[in-house]
Amino acid sequence: MRGLSFFDRDEFYTVDVTLVQKVVRNIAYTRVPAAPGVVVGIANLKGGVVTLLSLANLLGCDSNKNAADAIVFKPLTDGNDQMGLLIDKPGQLIDINDSEILPPPGTTHDADNFCVSGMIEYDGIICRIINIESIIDRFLQNETGSST
Repeated sequence: MRGLSFFDRDEFYTVDVTLVQKVVRNIAYTRVPAAPGVVVGIANLKGGVVTLLSLANLLGCDSNKNAADAIVFKPLTDGNDQMGLLIDKPGQLIDINDSEILPPPGTTHDADNFCVSGMIEYDGIICRIINIESIIDRFLQNETGSST
């Protein structure tokens, strides 16, 4: 797997690069009143609306109000729903061997169980592998009122 690494709240993460459409630096977005806590806002990206999610809030942490960059993902459904994660800073592309992926520790809380699919050690730093498909599936199910 090839991952796009990024930093959020001084933590190191990666996502499958094949799911990434683009990284947007200094993204302009609008907050949405009464939106679920994981929704930071919406952005206009070349005429399309992108819903921006907070990874920190998904993981049950305080969101980083300073985050201004975003990873925008390719649509994962037949609809035009497009999602992105607001992040502190994009990293670089990293190669990940499947044999190096460790399961998340058993001490993680429920949010990590669907957000984090595994971990690797990269240059001496623990890097969590984010399962964006699971995050988007859960978000879309919550939006339509379906249960998991």
